[in-house]
Amino acid sequence: MAKNNANIEEYVDQDTNANLDAKLMRQSWLRMLWVQASFNYQRMQSSGFLYAMIPALKRIHKNKTDLSASLKLHNEFFNTSPWLVTFMMGVILAMEKGKQPLETIRSFKVAAMGPIGGIGDAMAQLTILPITASIAASLALDGVGIGPLIFLLMFNLVRFAIYVPIFNYGYKLGLNALGMLQQQSKAFSRGATIVGLTVVGALTASFVRVKLGLEIPLTGSVLNIQQDVLDKIMPNILPLIVVIGCYKLIMRGISPVKVMLIMIIGSIVLHYLGVL
Repeated sequence: MAKNNANIEEYVDQDTNANLDAKLMRQSWLRMLWVQASFNYQRMQSSGFLYAMIPALKRIHKNKTDLSASLKLHNEFFNTSPWLVTFMMGVILAMEKGKQPLETIRSFKVAAMGPIGGIGDAMAQLTILPITASIAASLALDGVGIGPLIFLLMFNLVRFAIYVPIFNYGYKLGLNALGMLQQQSKAFSRGATIVGLTVVGALTASFVRVKLGLEIPLTGSVLNIQQDVLDKIMPNILPLIVVIGCYKLIMRGISPVKVMLIMIIGSIVLHYLGVL
């Protein structure tokens, strides 16, 4: 008699000879591009993750009880970096093919979601996105009309250069992935964050513009507060102050939307007062 899939701990069919060919694997990681298509606040990315896993799971689990248990497992809460999610997918497919106990697979998912999310966010949001966006923005400011297309091309070329190899690497790594991830995630996240903050600092100086209208008339000349005083202390000190001020407001719990409204209203008021 088949076990109830709600209580199953190990797969009934322990055959590990399922053939996950290149075509099937390609279909799986391509589907993972839609991992956030059904994003919701109950299970986050679970629907998208399950959708990507289904073709391989059907090939691995011929027993209906096993397939049902696996589908149920991968429809549980799931949320990680969309950039590095294929690494987890590769590892989990290796575990599924090896018919590891369901609790082992679940434990890996729970343990790896956080580190991979941290690494992916630091790498994508703080490093690759600012770099590619700043290059495209510079081109657009110079009158290059295809600047946005260049951004999309660069951004996605970098993404796919990471997306596919880490899927294959995760599949080959299998069960050893968790230990490696725990050892390297902190150092990798720190390195990516440092690079990202360096880029953000460069963007602050290049793209944040603040121009004071305050001048002090002197005998035979005019003293411009910004050019002759503040910029002499440190070039672009005003953009830095604005960025730090926005950061402090966000860290105090004020939403980014409210910070933008404060900046807009404040800029209008200060302009009419002759300060900006």
